[in-house]
Parts: sequence; C-alpha cells; structure tokens
Amino acid sequence: MHRTAGGILVLLLALPALGAEDKPKDKPLTPEEQYKALLQEQTDAMKAFQDAYKEAKTTEEKNKVFQEKYPQPAKLAPKFLELAEKNPKDPVALDALIWVVSNNRGGAAGKDSPQTRAVALLLRDHVQSKKIGAVCQSLANGNDKEGTELLRAVMEKNPDKEAQAEASLALAQRLSTQVRMIQLLKDHPERVKDYEQFYGKELVEQLLKEDPAKAAAESSKLFTEFAEKHAAGMKAERVSQLCQTLGRMGGGEGLLRTLLEKDARHDVQGVACLALAQALKTRAEQMPEAQAKDAEKVRKESEQLFERAVEKYGDVKSGFRGTIANMAKGELFELRFLSVGKVVPEIEGEDADSKKFKLSDYRGKVVLIDFWGDW
Repeated sequence: MHRTAGGILVLLLALPALGAEDKPKDKPLTPEEQYKALLQEQTDAMKAFQDAYKEAKTTEEKNKVFQEKYPQPAKLAPKFLELAEKNPKDPVALDALIWVVSNNRGGAAGKDSPQTRAVALLLRDHVQSKKIGAVCQSLANGNDKEGTELLRAVMEKNPDKEAQAEASLALAQRLSTQVRMIQLLKDHPERVKDYEQFYGKELVEQLLKEDPAKAAAESSKLFTEFAEKHAAGMKAERVSQLCQTLGRMGGGEGLLRTLLEKDARHDVQGVACLALAQALKTRAEQMPEAQAKDAEKVRKESEQLFERAVEKYGDVKSGFRGTIANMAKGELFELRFLSVGKVVPEIEGEDADSKKFKLSDYRGKVVLIDFWGDW
C-alpha cells in the first residue's frame, strides 16, 4: 500500500512538467491580424502625439512635440509594404498597398521607395480590383510615370465604372498640374534647382521634355469625358468635394462649366459655380503683365460667377464657412478691393496722438498698414 501511494505521487509530480513541454506554441498572426496591428500602431502613436501636444505649454514645446512624436507615415510604410509583398495572394495585400500610396504623398519618390514599389505592385496585381478606385485620388497630384501608368491601366482594364471614373479624373488632375508646373519651370528657369531638390533631377528633366499643349489638351478631354460619362452617376457629396478641390488647385474649368450648366443637382451646380469663379480668379492672378487685358477679362467673368453664386446658390452648404453666399461674398470683396490695381476700401482710425484720420488722406503716398489685435 505504501509503495502504491509513492508511485502515484511520483506520477502526479511528473504530469505538470509533461504539460509544460507539450503546450502548443503561440500561433503566428494571420495577414489580416498583422494589418490590423499596424493600423493600431498608427492609432496609438497618434494618440500619444495628441496627448503630448495638449500638455505642451509654449510654442517651442509644441514644435518639439510635433517634430519628435508626430507619427510619420513613412516610418510604417515599409512594414505595410513588406506585409503585401509576403502575402501577394491574400486580400489584405491590396489594403496594405492602398495604405502606403494614400499616406505617402508629395516630394520625390525614388525607384526603391515604398511608394513606387507599392504602385508597381498595384499595377501588376490589382488593376482590375473594384477597391483600387479608392487610391486613384491619392495619385492626382503626382508626377511620377509609374503613377500615370497605373491610372491609365485602371481606365483601360478595370471593369468597374466607378473605378474608371476615379482614374480618369485623377489623370486629368495630374496632367493639369503638370502643365502648370512645366509652364512655371519654363517661365522661371531659376527655380529649376529648387524643384530638382524636392522632386528629383530625373523627374524635372522629364517634365521639361513634355509638350505642355499636348498635356493640356488631354487633360481637358479627360475632364469633359468625366463630366459626360461619370459625374451624373456619382454621389453629390463626391462631386462637390471634387469641385472644391479644383477651385483651390485650379484646372478643370471645362468640367466645372459642364457641371454648372448640365448637372441637374442644385447643390452640385452651386459648388461648381463657386469653384469655377475661384479657378478663374486664380488664373487671372497668375497671368503675366503682358497679358493684362486678357487677365482683366478672366477676372470679370470670375466676378460675374461669384455674383451668380450669391444670387442663385447662396443657400447651398459649403464646408466650414457655412454657405456658398458667405464664401462668394468674401471672394468678391477680395477681388474688388484687394487685388493689384484696385482702390483699397476706406479705413478710419486714430493715430498715436489720438488724432482721427482716413486712409484716403494719404492718397498718392506710400503707406504701410499694420493690422494687429489684443485678445
């Protein structure tokens, strides 16, 4: 009996050791889990930055927090790219590549950069995916030939109409931007080195070889085709967002005119009217002095469109500034009183000796106006 109990005790003591040895190891994360973990890493980094920024008291401290803690997408881009490269057949590969392209914009993108490699993989493996339309707008302001090739391929090979629409629109915007850049470089050769430093010498040399008239013609054609084939089928919010972008960046005047005159949606017409007026105002400001008469015609049309926006579409909501009327009135004031060559509005005040004066009292003299406030 004593021996039996001892044997049982030895067996029981051995069981835990056997269990520890036989315990299965942690399973590796699936590609989807890895993708979610990277997204969480970005979210956590952003929260840490926001918390530190709130705690910073001075401008110097805030700048330091921004420089040291702001989560730069470039740091995570290689991880997302690696995930896509290791799992090319998994659906998460497309999501990872879209993240890389969508979060890495501007500046030079070398041949081995995550941005360029991601675009190459999208071109190789995902041209026909419906989801690729989401990344097209991120390529609208680029200049690299790989991005242009991807947009053309989506237009030609993707069966989804919405993806085709986004690709054609992005390519039209890209070509329009390139036209302005080419013209600027040719008119101001002293800026070439600055652009080479930012975009890379190879890209700038390539742009200077392009025919701006040809690029402008293709851009105009693509904008018109987009307006005729795709705009009516897109949600009003998306088209309005596009109009606002074109109003800020310039270009796409043909598209804005078509939307203004032919789109049946009142809110789209309103945003298109405002955006076209803004685009014309910007173009007039950028025209050289040798084209002063032409610039004045463009400026006059811009003023008429701003007036039309106030009278006919003033109630349409437009961003943080409220309505179309609010934005158009501000633009009109700037156009009529703050443009070069215009008479400034009257200003009345008191000088350092509490003597009242009017700005018009100094007509014909050089005047420096310093606006300041104390809150």
